Amino acid sequence: MRSTVLRQTIINEETAEAKKEKREPLLLPDFSAHHLRHTFCTRLCENETNLKVIQSVMGHKDIQTTMDIYADCTEDKKKEVIKNMEDKIFIL
Repeated sequence: MRSTVLRQTIINEETAEAKKEKREPLLLPDFSAHHLRHTFCTRLCENETNLKVIQSVMGHKDIQTTMDIYADCTEDKKKEVIKNMEDKIFIL
């Protein structure tokens, strides 16, 4: 609750300052350390295929946590993996 009050105070102050200066307020989106952690792990998953390495870096006791929550698969990543495989498979 305290962080909500603090955030609202900052928003109010910036809005008032912007109004005095006749400009739009500069407000950051609401995010947390958890958002940064999730983004870091998602980017790690995009660049590292060994789930045990990712599990260890993230400190997950259970590999299922890594796989279910963080190991998001993007369309771009799927295309990249398939393209890399095409370059390694030779059909005679």
